[in-house]
Amino acid sequence: MNTGNLVSGLGKTVATAVLAGLFTLGATVQAVANPIDPVSNPNRLNYSDILMDIPDYDEPFRRDGVMSRPQVFTQIAAGMPGAAVANLIGKPLTESAGPRGTEWDYNFKFIMPQSENYMVCQYKVVLDARQQVLEAVWRRRQCLNIVNAAASAS
Repeated sequence: MNTGNLVSGLGKTVATAVLAGLFTLGATVQAVANPIDPVSNPNRLNYSDILMDIPDYDEPFRRDGVMSRPQVFTQIAAGMPGAAVANLIGKPLTESAGPRGTEWDYNFKFIMPQSENYMVCQYKVVLDARQQVLEAVWRRRQCLNIVNAAASAS
């Protein structure tokens, strides 16, 4: 009798049973809290996360964005009227009251440099009481880097 195959087979059976138990319980998979990037998001603004149940993994993408040109975002600056922002990059995906003012949330999709791959980037514009831009930030530094690289190349 080959005891190596027996132990190997037993390990696979236990692992399969554990996974089956998780699926049976309807386990929800949730990402660990994302670190806040002090460069791209210095005021520690909150962004929504995606929660998915195991059966939802059949979906190809849970967050998608509007295709955009990164150079456009260099035009958005503090003091700019919110209406001008909406004319430049469109209406926000969501609008909510945040701790610093009205928050407009966007999802944009960029082609990554030297690649044909896409990156979905979360962008937030905060408006003050006069509906002027207080700040505009990217959730991820990689997105800020794509915008800065595109701006310096043009």
